[in-house]
Amino acid sequence: MIRVRLVYRREDYLNDVQDIPRAFSPYLIVDDNAEHFLQWEYSYINGIFELDIFGDIFEKRNYSFNVSDKDFSEYKRETRRFIKTSLYDFLSEVLQIKLPYGSLTGVRPTKLYYELSEKIEYPISELVKNYGVSPEKADLIANCVKNQKDYINREEKNIGFFINIPFCPTKCKYCSFISTEVFRVKDKLDFYVDCVKKEIETAFEIIDKCGYKIRSVYVGGGTPTSIGTSKLKSILSPVVGVADEFTVEAGRPDSITEEVAEVLKELGVTRVSVNPQTFSDDTLARIGRNHTVDDFYRAYELMKKRGFDINADLIAGLPGETQEIFENSVNSCIALNPANITVHTLSLKRGSDFTLSGMSKSEYGVAGNMIDYAHNALSAAGYAPYYMYRQKNMADNLENTGYTLPQKQCVYNIDMMEEAATIIGVGAGAMTKLVKDGRIERLSDPKGFREYCERNEEVCIKKSRFFGFNA
Repeated sequence: MIRVRLVYRREDYLNDVQDIPRAFSPYLIVDDNAEHFLQWEYSYINGIFELDIFGDIFEKRNYSFNVSDKDFSEYKRETRRFIKTSLYDFLSEVLQIKLPYGSLTGVRPTKLYYELSEKIEYPISELVKNYGVSPEKADLIANCVKNQKDYINREEKNIGFFINIPFCPTKCKYCSFISTEVFRVKDKLDFYVDCVKKEIETAFEIIDKCGYKIRSVYVGGGTPTSIGTSKLKSILSPVVGVADEFTVEAGRPDSITEEVAEVLKELGVTRVSVNPQTFSDDTLARIGRNHTVDDFYRAYELMKKRGFDINADLIAGLPGETQEIFENSVNSCIALNPANITVHTLSLKRGSDFTLSGMSKSEYGVAGNMIDYAHNALSAAGYAPYYMYRQKNMADNLENTGYTLPQKQCVYNIDMMEEAATIIGVGAGAMTKLVKDGRIERLSDPKGFREYCERNEEVCIKKSRFFGFNA
């Protein structure tokens, strides 16, 4: 393991470029107080972009790139990628480590694939050759794109509608969401419900004025079902029947009862999540999940007998889990035959209990072997990857992938991940994305539910103005 501090004379590109050395953790640790340093400098002379990378323990390397025929926006985009790929090549060589996604550090690898597909005939080869992506991950990216092509939004007036209910029974130790344990705020829930309903009313006025058509409703959190059925019905009643796809993250088995399942059915919900994360009781206790594997099976059966399309989440790389334990979880989940199985890679997020307690990334290759097994087992069982995204500080720098049975794709997940449709979000921490004429504009609601409630009138006014209307 090598510790280095990053040295640079200008901060151009810094947000993108510094993600490359950080991606090599735990073999290269970025530490502002480290004795050793890693430095890069660049210049632009007579149409040639010159890049030098060096350090006190690294031999200096020079990279050059002809940008004489680029306009400014193209120059910025391509030189940014050039710095990232050069820095990746440099570190990969000196550390003798290849990352599965090479120099790609963004959330959406599929976005680059779409971009390349418009320019060249073989985007998979381009990802492997010029971005350092492994052939297996390049194929995964391509398959996700292939399996979403019949479902991704094509009409600008089609939108998704997101409702955030940021409360959970307990907080998982890997979680950094701005969510609150529901037992701590029982006396504030009615106020939150009223505020969300008011924002939904504002959103529907916007939808009517813009001539939008809602094609998917997604209710997330947190664990929306943790607030109780009467409050859940009050929030969701306005969106009943507005879209063919209506998803609710039930998520935590300890929030699912006969009454909850029946209410969701009455409301016309079509898709729910029931998430085991693992089929090991020891691991569930270790990560702060207040339920058992038997609780998951009970909750799953409640949803299955009512005919919902079900998504189940698994996480690779959970602390204390061996390859054998993870394989058992994958096999057990496949045996239930849910419509979707999402396989996450553990991400050590900054605000999570795991990170705050000093946990670091696992030995390289542990999570990778788990993810490989899941992909092969799911493919053999008839599941296909259809959306994916990446996060910082993921074990083995891998990905989260949603797998689907034939014709069971969730269109909200596709549209949201690919930023292919306007998404109107309501509730604390919800993000609204306006997709128009190939551009994306964003508006965030206050993250904390107390602040959201206190500023509810302001939130509604801002939302109307964001879409060009006076409140």
